[in-house]
Amino acid sequence: MNRPVRIALVVLVAIAAVVIGTQFGWRIVLAPLLGLAIWAWARATLRSFLRHGQTGVSAADEPVPVGSDERTMYWCEECGTEVVLTVRGSGLPPRHCGTRMHERSEVLS
Repeated sequence: MNRPVRIALVVLVAIAAVVIGTQFGWRIVLAPLLGLAIWAWARATLRSFLRHGQTGVSAADEPVPVGSDERTMYWCEECGTEVVLTVRGSGLPPRHCGTRMHERSEVLS
């Protein structure tokens, strides 16, 4: 749909909502809008769970101990939390404060 058609459709729906609300009560207008908002929120939440849940790592991958000659650390940019990696379970960095942590490797001598 192009923009003028959408604007005309929104205006018609708004007029119909006002007429229905004044004649039969505002609950009839507001209840479906609230239901639509809850449905959209639930759908977006479930999609984010699905997107962040796909790691691309198979269950057959075994955790690998990190070598003793290097130290791998992850740090959170938001709060400054640091995590030392002792066993690598996957290639993805851990998450903290809702974002992925940054990797920092140090070579021990």
